[in-house]
Amino acid sequence: MSPSQSTSYASGQQAPKWPADKPLALQINHFSPVREGHPPPGTVPDEIVAEGEERPLLFHSVQLPVSRLTLKNAIVVSPMCQYSVVDGYPSPYHLAHLGSFALHGAGTIMVEASGVTSAGRITPQDLGIYKDDHIPAHTSLVSALKSFTEGLTVGVQLAHAGRKASTWSPFHRGERKVKEYVTDEEGGWTKEVVAPSALAWGKGWITPRALSTAEVKEVQKQFVDAAARAFESGYDFVELHAAHGYLLHSFLSPLSNQRTDEYGGSFENRSRLLIDTAKEIRAKFPERSLWVRVSATDYAEHVHAEGKQSWDIEQTKQLHKVLSQVGVDVLDVSGGGLVEFQKISPRPAYQLPYAHELSKNKLASPLLGTVGIMEGDEYPGQVAEKALEDGDASLVFFARGLLANPAWPEFAGANLLGVRPAGNPQYHRVHPVKPGETKGKKAPSTAQNHN
Repeated sequence: MSPSQSTSYASGQQAPKWPADKPLALQINHFSPVREGHPPPGTVPDEIVAEGEERPLLFHSVQLPVSRLTLKNAIVVSPMCQYSVVDGYPSPYHLAHLGSFALHGAGTIMVEASGVTSAGRITPQDLGIYKDDHIPAHTSLVSALKSFTEGLTVGVQLAHAGRKASTWSPFHRGERKVKEYVTDEEGGWTKEVVAPSALAWGKGWITPRALSTAEVKEVQKQFVDAAARAFESGYDFVELHAAHGYLLHSFLSPLSNQRTDEYGGSFENRSRLLIDTAKEIRAKFPERSLWVRVSATDYAEHVHAEGKQSWDIEQTKQLHKVLSQVGVDVLDVSGGGLVEFQKISPRPAYQLPYAHELSKNKLASPLLGTVGIMEGDEYPGQVAEKALEDGDASLVFFARGLLANPAWPEFAGANLLGVRPAGNPQYHRVHPVKPGETKGKKAPSTAQNHN
């Protein structure tokens, strides 16, 4: 018996009455925000900082060096694929999913990887921004999120899956004709899977078609066009996804790029697509903020002993310097995902050392962001705060930790400061004054609201 047929769950509820093909009657102007006299959620006003102590760096505002965009704190919601859409359109699900992070004080939310072309999606259920028809849905999502909480920054990750396209979502439990990918009969696009070279990601995966030189230039245009749609939708920034084995990353690494044209061979050639795309976006939208996510390593240094080369931290340091000249605001430092034989050991802050290495470049831009179990373990905020204190990063990205606990920013603030940071006014009852909670610090003026 499938879960949907099981009698062990609740039963007898009415079916949804609103037609699925009709726009929702919910409207942004029906929401009455309560902001007067309340500091923005996720901030730490001076009045709750005890004399002689300092506001945690995690709750300092951050001004980006190129666009001058100001983030209300250093907490960034990392883009997290939900594999839950039809034809690339955002839905009310995304509003519920991302809205919880906004209400609990995250300063910046990055919407999940959005395909710059239909064939560039990881799965058929990926979010997209590859056609103008997507703009109203993205605009609605951004506008609604920003109506929830003051000072929220919202961006979107622009992506092309490359040789990892037309695959199954990680939680698909139905039948599969092929384990590793979605066939054309099942809604996939096996003949449109492309890469810098005709090398499959792993055993049983689709062998991609190598892009021609002209097609590479068309991919660049697809990213730029997607950026235009994003900014028209109201996003504050876009991030180019050049990590985790997707198309831009696969051009960077010698393990996946065996081209002999202007996009292969040397570091300059392998990074050309990413750099030229970033340059064109900066030229067309000079006032907007551009971020880049990169895998600082393929986690495949062990193949060097076999005479092979991989993408590594030294090349990433070189890329960091080039991106500084281009005018990128933030370098989001992740790792891995390119090959199935990577050697990786996830643990709290396991990718922070790569941001630390990049910090040695001493560049004013782009600012460095770190990601990878930065929520820590039993002491919320301490791992992230130390990364900021040590100068290894200026922003901290959170993913699974926020999925498990959307209120993590509040717990982190309470742990670091002794009192919760400012919260959503409608949730004021979770900010009571209790003996010992403030550790002798002055409580926020809203904490005793017992209405």
